[in-house]
Amino acid sequence: MTLTLGPIGAAMSGLALRSAAMFERRRTLRQISRLSDRRLNDIGLERDWDGSILGNGRGI
Repeated sequence: MTLTLGPIGAAMSGLALRSAAMFERRRTLRQISRLSDRRLNDIGLERDWDGSILGNGRGI
């Protein structure tokens, strides 16, 4: 049984895309968490009593 580079490359590419997306999400959440309550309200979000950011009735 021989492995081809195609499936391995596809798996590595998928892993890289997921890692990049995870990094971007963390970076964005960090930036949003630094905003004031008033600024959050301006963009349609709000800070819950425990400090979590809420938008459209659900947590982000």
